[in-house]
Amino acid sequence: MSNQHLYLNLYENLKQQIIEGQYQSEDKFPSKRALSQHLSLSNTTIEHAYQLLLDEGYIYSKPRSGYFVSDIETLPIINRNSPHMNYSINQETSYNNIEDDGNNAETLAFNLSEIDAEYFPMQQFRKYARDAFEDDQLSLLQRTNPKGEWQLRQEIAHYLFNSRGVTCHPEQIIIGSSTEQLINLVTDILKKPQFYIENPSYPPIKKILDKKQINYKQISVEKTGIDLDEFKKHNYNAVYVTPSHQFPTGYVMNLKKRTQLIQWAQQSEQRYIIEDDYDSEFRYFGKPIPALQSLDTKDKVIYISTFSKSLYPSCRMAYLVLPKNLSSRYDKLSNKESNTVPAHLQKMVASFMESGSFERHLNKMRKVYKAKLKFIIDTLTPYQEQLEVNGAFAGMHFTLTVKNGLTLEECLERAKEHNLKIIPFNVYDNDLSEVKFILGFGGIPFSKLEKHTNALINTLINH
Repeated sequence: MSNQHLYLNLYENLKQQIIEGQYQSEDKFPSKRALSQHLSLSNTTIEHAYQLLLDEGYIYSKPRSGYFVSDIETLPIINRNSPHMNYSINQETSYNNIEDDGNNAETLAFNLSEIDAEYFPMQQFRKYARDAFEDDQLSLLQRTNPKGEWQLRQEIAHYLFNSRGVTCHPEQIIIGSSTEQLINLVTDILKKPQFYIENPSYPPIKKILDKKQINYKQISVEKTGIDLDEFKKHNYNAVYVTPSHQFPTGYVMNLKKRTQLIQWAQQSEQRYIIEDDYDSEFRYFGKPIPALQSLDTKDKVIYISTFSKSLYPSCRMAYLVLPKNLSSRYDKLSNKESNTVPAHLQKMVASFMESGSFERHLNKMRKVYKAKLKFIIDTLTPYQEQLEVNGAFAGMHFTLTVKNGLTLEECLERAKEHNLKIIPFNVYDNDLSEVKFILGFGGIPFSKLEKHTNALINTLINH
């Protein structure tokens, strides 16, 4: 059993004991040295498991006193019916004898657009839900501002400035139910837009442009970002990009190309950049690159992001930051539709952000997803001659290129044999000649991470 497997399993079982009440709030937790001796595990294994528990708030440390169990009422809620290993640190048993749940028929899926819901602070969010429906919130029952609730827009402005360097006034922000809805609105605001879009790209953007019969050119994406040289072949006035973690390749646009893109936009009054910063909260390695909007000095960047990854997918809430002149143009639009996000949900999210809980939640989830990604990448590293990983510096998906001669059909057939669901990259790029897959990891529980990764190796590796 690998050391990675040991510390992840130890972490899962200790967490489960806390959740199930084997420890009470403020109980003293075993010292790392005592637990290491009791289980005959290395100090490093214990330290890694304890660090995860610390990062996620299950335990806390007191200087020179040791570790203590956190307030149970504030701990993340988990699915108590999920399979877990029956193990207690008080049992006279060998840790290495713990067995998996043995459910070989289970589908192992590297799905996109999934979060790890176990760690969502449901108790806190429930409190804000109660507050939103109190008697003194009767104003929330009325028709709201088409741009959204002021308190939420104010909190988003503060958050964007502190986290992404985006400078804006709440009046420039519009709340919507999805990125697609907001992009559709942008096409109404821009005058006779003609678009450059990434190739491959986020599928809804093409659907919107096709439906509205707006001209667009697909521009190839390089490892450093969209190929700006191809812009010279046409004279279009808008570009849609996902620079922080390109979808679907996962590539990150470098700073030089970001600067060149802004310079392109500034060369004409009619040119604008639509920056979709959809999962920029999650960058795991290297220094974060600032948002395009933060580099722009002439109001040429339209900024879009969503709460789907930072909160939860069913939240159905996104937001748009318009440059000042386009915000004025929006205000003058006739027949603006009403805001599509329930006012009470907006109030709940605003309170969650105002309390600081949103930032703490993001910090926790960043560590959770980084630990998952690191486990997968480290496990795949011995096979790097057969598998090439890309796009793993940020976000909640990466790509895997198979370089050992297996065909796409062979890989998919072998995936069926291992009950594995993986998404071929050619779903997004029909012209792709490589055997390549796009893998989401956010929704895979720690306890099932090794099983998923082993199935991936058994499917794609020629032994």
